[in-house]
Amino acid sequence: MLEAPARIGTERMVGGSRSFLLLIEKGEMSIMKKKIIISTLVVAVLLVGTYVVSRRSSSVQTIPTLSPRNGNAGPSAEFLNAQKAVDYYRDEIAKHPDAVKNYIELAQLFLQEARVTGNHHEYLPKADYLLDEVLKRDPVNSEATITKGSMQMTMHRFRNAKELALKVIGKNPYNAFAYGVLCDAQVELGEYEDAVQTCDKMLSRRPDLRSYARASYIRELHGDFPGAVEAMKMAADAGVFGQESRVWALYNLGKLFLNQGKLDTAAYIFNGILEERPNYAYALSGLAMVKQAKGETQAAVELLSKAAQLTPEHVFVEQLADVYRASGDVKSANGVAQIALKAFAQHEKAGWNIDREYAMFCANHEINLPDALERAKRDYDSRPNNIDALETYAWVLHKNGRTTNALPYIERAMQLGTKNALMHHRASIILAAAGEHEKAVNLRQQALAENGFVDVLATERAPVIMTTTHASIPQ
Repeated sequence: MLEAPARIGTERMVGGSRSFLLLIEKGEMSIMKKKIIISTLVVAVLLVGTYVVSRRSSSVQTIPTLSPRNGNAGPSAEFLNAQKAVDYYRDEIAKHPDAVKNYIELAQLFLQEARVTGNHHEYLPKADYLLDEVLKRDPVNSEATITKGSMQMTMHRFRNAKELALKVIGKNPYNAFAYGVLCDAQVELGEYEDAVQTCDKMLSRRPDLRSYARASYIRELHGDFPGAVEAMKMAADAGVFGQESRVWALYNLGKLFLNQGKLDTAAYIFNGILEERPNYAYALSGLAMVKQAKGETQAAVELLSKAAQLTPEHVFVEQLADVYRASGDVKSANGVAQIALKAFAQHEKAGWNIDREYAMFCANHEINLPDALERAKRDYDSRPNNIDALETYAWVLHKNGRTTNALPYIERAMQLGTKNALMHHRASIILAAAGEHEKAVNLRQQALAENGFVDVLATERAPVIMTTTHASIPQ
């Protein structure tokens, strides 16, 4: 959830801000410039994919280390401090191979480096190796177990994460970190009432950035925008200036305003992040969404391309494909979509669960629809009460020509009361296709009320009947 920025799909990056009736006044980009952007993205994805960390033996002679950062992934002093800490724990492990605390500290340093740089394919296997070394020596070590649970969340293995969190809480009911992992897992599994209670327990044990951020997200899910903003401000205030965890909280604060169509406020926050932590890729992607909403497609493309070069999170590639699709540049969208598909395959090969994100991306771009349906169904079966799983399954059913079958799932997706303009936009399209025009128009009005820029941002336009016959709808 909010614990780590490793996002496979774009739904939470843009939240409820996409749409139909395209009003973008497109700036023409040269063919050569588009080829350069796409070529750069291909190289970035391939570089990530070629890094494979082999499973090492238990010998302490193979203790992993850091790799140099790509470009300006973070302040140089930050990297030097991280390198110093890594070197210290490597030395300690070499001297004291049975002292498990050193393995855990080094594993957590690698996980933090994965957050900062986006190099999950490198650092997650390194951390996993170190945690396995701990559990060989101490099979019931709680800290190693819950760190593994956090990694399972990052890789979207939600049920595994829940099991590990419950195991740790059973031994130590005051472990705030374990409650955070459990809360995340419960949200992703659609166990929303349990997640609220778990978040309360985490807040009572450790009111800090991590617990405030989770409280914000839960409030957002239940449609409490003011409460979500308040909690995320508290999360950011609890952080340390310039550190990745604080700017991640600020980025999520900016997204809250972006998803409500408050573009100037969102831009102010994203620009503030870049002053605090220059070249923070997520802030660049947030600004790209602001530019797209304002019809500045070329600026959005350039910002997303820069983000992808700085940090190999392929969510930026997905966003770029969406921007091209929404602007009507189908050729560029198709080209970038193929790059995104390769990145999905790399994540899956590395053990990530990418079913929902892959299914939604394919549905939005109308590619691989039978495979998307199979994956969406599998994701829904594994967590039938999660609103993301419900929305995705409904959307993919609709895209596969099974609109009537999609209706109960999209209705259930909206029952939590989340103010998600994109979800309500999709619901309006599904209901219009099913012939329920009055409900469709009401949902369109709701989507526009939640984010007035949804028409500019969506990859699919609303049916003409909903954009021409109701003049009272704000444009």
